[in-house]
Amino acid sequence: MKLSDYFRFCFKGIVQRKTRSYLTIIGIVIGIMAIVGLISIGVGMQVYMDEQFGKMGANKIIMMPVPPGAFGPTAASTYFTDRDVRAVEGVRGVDFNCYMIYRTSVMSYKNIDSVASITGMVPSIGKDAFFDAQGYEVDSGRFIEDKDTHKITIGYWVAHKAFKVRDTYKEVEIGDKIEIKEQGFKVVGIIEEIGNRDDDMSIYMSLDDTERLFDVSDEYDFFFVKVKEGADSEDVAERIRDKMEKLHDEEDFSVMTAAQMGDMVGSILSAVSAVLIGIGAISLLVGGVGIMNTMYTSVTERTREIGIYKALGAENNTILMMFLVESGLIGVFGGVIGAVLGFVMALGVEMIGKEMGVGLLHAWISWELAAFALLFSCGIGVLAGLLPARSAAKMHPVDALRHE
Repeated sequence: MKLSDYFRFCFKGIVQRKTRSYLTIIGIVIGIMAIVGLISIGVGMQVYMDEQFGKMGANKIIMMPVPPGAFGPTAASTYFTDRDVRAVEGVRGVDFNCYMIYRTSVMSYKNIDSVASITGMVPSIGKDAFFDAQGYEVDSGRFIEDKDTHKITIGYWVAHKAFKVRDTYKEVEIGDKIEIKEQGFKVVGIIEEIGNRDDDMSIYMSLDDTERLFDVSDEYDFFFVKVKEGADSEDVAERIRDKMEKLHDEEDFSVMTAAQMGDMVGSILSAVSAVLIGIGAISLLVGGVGIMNTMYTSVTERTREIGIYKALGAENNTILMMFLVESGLIGVFGGVIGAVLGFVMALGVEMIGKEMGVGLLHAWISWELAAFALLFSCGIGVLAGLLPARSAAKMHPVDALRHE
C-alpha cells in the first residue's frame, strides 16, 4: 500500500466525522497549548534570572540579616550594624562592602501621591558594587554622588508612570523635586527601564539622607559584597560566615554567593514549572482519551470497509498502520495548532507582565520546543490509537463484511 493511500484513508476518516474529529483535535490543542505556554514561560523566567545573575558577576556575595527561609515580623525587625560592616570589610578576600538601607515610603509630586522603595547607600561604593554590577544604566542625568545632599536618582516608573491623574501621567524630569516624608529631594538622574516594577519604582539616595529621613542609625537591611579579583567567592563567603557566627549568638543572617542565589531561585522556578506542566499534562491526557474514543468509534463505523480491504488482500499490519497514521495525524494537527497558540499565550503573558512591571515573566520561543510539541502530540495520538488499530487489524474479513 502506497503512502498516499494511507493518507487518503486517514483524511477520508477525519472528514467523514468532522464534528467528532474537531472536538478531539481541540482536546489535543488545549493540552499542547498549556504545556508549550507553561514551558515557554518557565524556561523564559529561568533564562532571564540566569542573565541577571550573570550580570551581577561571580564575584558578588549577598548578605541579609535574616536566616534563610525566615519570614514575618521577626525577620523584618532584624538589621546589620556598624560592627557587622567592619567585620565583613576585615575578611580576607573582600574588596569592599556596600551596606544599604531599604525602606518603603509615600512620595508626592505635584500633589499626587504614590509609593516607592527607597535605597540608601554610600554612592561611590554603591555605584560600583551594586548599581553597575546589576547592569543598570542611567537614561538621563547622573547617579547620586557622595557630596550630594537631598538629591536622588529615580527609577523609570517613578519618572514616567508613578504619578497619574485620571488617564494622564505626570512625568518627572531632571531638576524636579519629589517630596518624601515632607522633605524635598531634587532629581539628578533617571534610570533606564529595567522591566521589573520593584526596581523601576526605586529611589536611590545617599546613606546620610536616608538615615535622617527615616530617623535610623546603625541599621542596615542588606550587604552587597564585592570579592577581590582572583579570590574564590565560595571561600570568601565561608570566611564571612565564620566571622559573623563569632559575632552573633545564632545564625540570624544569610550569606550567599550570586551563583548560590541563582541555583536557589532556579530550583524554585523549576518546581513551579513542574507543577504547572503537570496541570497541562492532565489536559493532554484527556485529549489522548478523546483520540482513543474517536478511533474506536471509527473502527466500529468502518467495519465493512475494513472487511473489504482485508478481502482484497490487505494484511493486518496494513490495517494497523492505516488507523495509527490517522490517530497520529489527529495528534499532529492538534500539536501544530496547540504549539502556535501556546507561544502566542506565552508572548501575551510576557506583554501583560511588562505592562504591569513584572520583568520576571519572559517567553522562551525556540524550534526545539516546537519540535518537542509536535513529536509529543504525534506520540500521544499514536499511543491513543494503538488499541483501536489493533482491534481493527485482528478483524476476520468474513465477520467484518457481515457487519451492518
